[in-house]
Amino acid sequence: MQFRERSRVIQVIRTIYDPAIKRGRAEVVARLDKDDPQLDDEIRSVCSPDELAELEAFLADRAEMMSREATRDAAEDLSSRMRMAESYFRCGPDSLAGTTAAEIFTAWDDLKKAMHRAGFRKEKHDH
Repeated sequence: MQFRERSRVIQVIRTIYDPAIKRGRAEVVARLDKDDPQLDDEIRSVCSPDELAELEAFLADRAEMMSREATRDAAEDLSSRMRMAESYFRCGPDSLAGTTAAEIFTAWDDLKKAMHRAGFRKEKHDH
């Protein structure tokens, strides 16, 4: 099977040998919503068990890749978002500041531990 990602859909394509033309012919088996790909009963009925396994593996790999990219993007954006949070707290607290600060402290402690375990340690600078 082949999978083509278009602007809003994922096309699931099967190649079938056509004896009349003596070569393979592509057949679109299904179109999945790219933002929320779901395997409904119709798709399950037109795919063989091997094709379903291949499709499920493709979707799982795609979801993992998308999650990994989103996680990486969040890490890359974190420092600028921290600068914005700094500005928020410098402007004076509002009714949510205490709760927000507590959540940030907890997340920051967890992040520092994860960075330390990954081998990224704060470098000491001479003053």
